[in-house]
Order: sequence, then C-alpha cells, then structure tokens
Amino acid sequence: MHKKILVVDDEKLVRWTIQQSMGKQNVRVVSAATGAEAMAKLQEERFDIVITDFVMPGFNGIEVARRARELQPESKIVMITAHETILDRNEVEQAGVSSIINKPFMISEVRNIISDLLSEKRDAV
Repeated sequence: MHKKILVVDDEKLVRWTIQQSMGKQNVRVVSAATGAEAMAKLQEERFDIVITDFVMPGFNGIEVARRARELQPESKIVMITAHETILDRNEVEQAGVSSIINKPFMISEVRNIISDLLSEKRDAV
C-alpha cells in the first residue's frame, strides 16, 4: 500500500520539488496551493503525513495543522518555514507539528524527515 503525503504550500516549486522527490520513493504525493484546498483534500482522503508551509494567503500553516489534526489525528504534521524566528513554539506544539523544516531546505532533509515519520507510523501499527 502506498503511503500518502499532502503538501500544502503556495509556492508551486516547493510542491513540485517534494512531489518529484517522494514519487521516486513509492510515496503518493498530493498537493494543495492553499489551506482551503488542503481542507477539501483532507476530507476526501487519508494522509500519513501533512507537510504545510507556515506563511500562506488565507489561513496559515498553524491553522492547517490544527484542522488536519482534527480531521486526521493519526497523520503526522511537518511545518516548512522561512520565518522560524516568528514561530510560537507552544502554538506549533499545540497544533501537533512533529517536525519543522527551514527554508531554504535540501530535498534530502525533507526525504529523511518523511522517511523517519513513515517508519514511526509503521512501528506503531
């Protein structure tokens, strides 16, 4: 069974890069450009991991993480940000974020975090 990841980022290049990289790892990647689009996808299908940008038009990554956690409590949440200094660590933790990736990032870092989170999910089953 394929693992599924939802990538939520208003930057098309970020979505495409993660999708291309993880597609080679036998992982199905679905992308959304906005928080609202992400919510629609979260209501349609289950995801093992939700990767969301922190700063986006509409509602931000914290809101995406909170809503994802409500809809799919078993999903792992990863936050991507170029603004780590303005992240409220308590708010991030309360939203259920498992990992934070700083922009600019190396795709190998993203692959490693995803791989670690997916193996945690396998161990928990």
